[in-house]
Amino acid sequence: MFLHFSSRAAALAVASGLLAGSLAGCHPSQAADPRTDPPLVESWTVKPAGTAERSFTGVIAARVESSLGFRVNGKIIQRYVDVGQHVHRGDPLMRLDPDDLALGVSAQQGAVEEARARSAKADADLARLHGLVQLGAISAQDYDLAVEAARSAKAQLGATLAQSDLAKNADKYSVLRADTEGIIVSRAADAGQVVTAGQPVLVLAQDGPLEALITLPETVHPALGSSAFVTLYGPDQESFPAQLRELSRSADPLTRTYAARYVLKGAGAIAPLGATVTVKLSQRGSANDMTVPLGAIYDRGKGPGVWVIGSDSRLTYRAVTVKLLGFEMATVSSGLLAGDKIVALGAHQLDDHEQVRIAGEQWTDGGASADGENK
Repeated sequence: MFLHFSSRAAALAVASGLLAGSLAGCHPSQAADPRTDPPLVESWTVKPAGTAERSFTGVIAARVESSLGFRVNGKIIQRYVDVGQHVHRGDPLMRLDPDDLALGVSAQQGAVEEARARSAKADADLARLHGLVQLGAISAQDYDLAVEAARSAKAQLGATLAQSDLAKNADKYSVLRADTEGIIVSRAADAGQVVTAGQPVLVLAQDGPLEALITLPETVHPALGSSAFVTLYGPDQESFPAQLRELSRSADPLTRTYAARYVLKGAGAIAPLGATVTVKLSQRGSANDMTVPLGAIYDRGKGPGVWVIGSDSRLTYRAVTVKLLGFEMATVSSGLLAGDKIVALGAHQLDDHEQVRIAGEQWTDGGASADGENK
C-alpha cells in the first residue's frame, strides 16, 4: 500500500511541475488581447471623378400638346372620339346643344331687320328734307339733325349685322373640331356636362417629333444640344439617342426642379406616347472633383467630412464639399486630393488622431505595412 501511495504522489508531483513550467512560459507580453487592438477599417484611395453618369425617369410626350375647348358656353350632348384615337384636321370631336345658339341667331336676325327698317326710314326722311331746305321751308339745323339721324341708323345697322354674324359663328362653334392631326391623350369633360367658353375638354398631342420629358435638379445643367440616351421601360429595354432641345430657365416652385425636353432620334421617334423612359446623362467633372464611397462621408454637425488615414495609420477629420450623390459613390469638389487614403466604412465610430488597422495590410505596433493590396 505504501508503495502504491508513493507512486501516485510522484505522478502528481511530475504533473504539477509540468503545469507550472507551461504557465511560466506564458509571458504576459505574449498573450494578445484583440480588444486592445486598433479598430479594423477598409480604406479607399481617392480618385478623380472623371465622367459621371446619372439617370432620370420621365415620359414620352409630343412636342406640342393643345388643350381644346369650345368657344361658347353650352351643354355637351355628344362625344365623337375616345382617348388614344388619332384624328385629322376638321374631324368633329364633341358637340354642344344647339337649341340656345339657334335661338340667338333668330334673335339677331330680327334685330337686323329692325335696324334695316330704321335706316331706310332715316334715308327717306333725309331725302324729303333735302328738297325742303333748298326751298327754305325748314331750317338748316333741322336738316343737319336728319343727316345725323340717317348716319346713326346706318351705323346701327352695321353693328347689328356684325352681331348677327357673331351669332351665326357661335352656332358653328357648337361643334368642336380638330384643328390639326394628332392623338387624343386625355379627356376632361363628357356628354351631359355643362362647360364654359375656353374650358379645356380634350388634350390633343399633335403629330410631329416626340420628346422625353424629365425634371432635373439644380445641380444638373446640361448644355442645349447635348446628347443623352433614352431607355424605354419594358422587357426589351430598348435604348435610343436623344438631344436636349429645351431646358427651363425657372425652377418649379414646389419641387425646385427644371423641366427638360430631349428630342428622340432613330427608332425612338415612334415610341408610344406616355411611355415611361429612363434618360441617362453623362457629366464630365472638373479637375477638383473626386470620387469617394457614400459610407466614407460623415457629418459631425458642422458639415460633411471624411477620415483621412495618415502614414502612421492615425486619423484626421477633413471637411469636404459634396457635389453629387449617387447610389454607391459620391463626388466631392473640395477637401481631397487624388491619392489620399480615407476610411471607406464605419466613419461614425472613429475619433480624431485614433490609430486604425487597415484591412489587407499587416499590422505592427508601429503601424501598418503594405503587405497586402490596398482597397
